[in-house]
Amino acid sequence: MKVVAFNGSPRKEGNTDILVRQVFTELHKEGSIPNWSIWRSCRSRVHGLLWMFTNRDKRCVIDDDLNACVEKMIDADGIILASPTYFANVSSETKALIDRAG
Repeated sequence: MKVVAFNGSPRKEGNTDILVRQVFTELHKEGSIPNWSIWRSCRSRVHGLLWMFTNRDKRCVIDDDLNACVEKMIDADGIILASPTYFANVSSETKALIDRAG
């Protein structure tokens, strides 16, 4: 089973990262997840643009890190979205990922 986590925190190794790692630790104890990876928004470029998949080939026309994220989503059996809460909503990085990958 392959699981990918998307950490939408702009803080490197912050509370959201700690919680995502704890989820993977618990799942690993159960023997459920031999393959996993974490995408961190603080190390990538996904911008909140209103461009969608116009070519219908599962690729965005904007040249940032979204296409790599979508490839991980397609390849994964499970997806975890993690974000700190800002003003009763997810971070802008997580919101951009959800809106554009949708």
